[in-house]
This record gives sequence, structure tokens and C-alpha cells, in this order.
Amino acid sequence: MKITSTVSLILALSASGFAIAQSGGMDHAGMPGMPHGDMKTAETGKNMHDDVQKVSVHQAMAVVRAVDPAKGSVTLAHEAIPDLNWPAMTMGFVVKDSKLFDKLAVGRKVTVTLTKQGSDYVVTAVQ
Repeated sequence: MKITSTVSLILALSASGFAIAQSGGMDHAGMPGMPHGDMKTAETGKNMHDDVQKVSVHQAMAVVRAVDPAKGSVTLAHEAIPDLNWPAMTMGFVVKDSKLFDKLAVGRKVTVTLTKQGSDYVVTAVQ
């Protein structure tokens, strides 16, 4: 009877460990202070967070040079954006939400939020 109980306990604990391993791991969002950046998967040895796309959001002061709501774009003469290593320049951007065109008038000074989407930066907010 004692051996049966011991074997049953070992099997139960092994099964729960196997289920956790097959589920792909744990969600560490609620574990502040954990060194998440260097966690590697057993299968590949790759960092678990390598495949997570980091959101890149930046703000810039700019003057609106042209707007084209039909094409969903705006041309901005923006100040330097140091965290992107961008000098001051004039360039076109896609505007994420057509409602933002209400705040984009030629000649107006604005603060825009640029969010990386794919390989481009898109205007996602205007102040």
C-alpha cells in the first residue's frame, strides 16, 4: 500500500511538471525583479524574449508642411529626434487615424507621437 501511494505521488508530480513544460513556460509579467532578459529556452538556447517585438514610440516637435487626408499622409519638418539618431529634417509619414487630420493644418506647430510599425514610423497622436 505504501509503495502504491509513493508511486502514485511521483506520477502525479511528474505529470504536472510535464504539463508545465509543454505549455511553453510561465507568464512572468507579475514577477517584478525577475531577470527576464536572460531566460533561455531549453530547446533552442535562444533568449525567450528575442521574438517579442519591442514597441518603439517617440515624440517630436514639428511644423506641418503638407497634409493629404486622401492618401493618409502628412509631411512634417521635425526637430532632431536624438533617441532615433535622426537630425532635423522634412519627411512624410502615414497618419494612423484619420481623426488626427483635424489637428494637422499646414504651418501649425505640433508635437507628434511616432510609433514604429514594421520598418516605418507612423503618426499615432498629435498635440
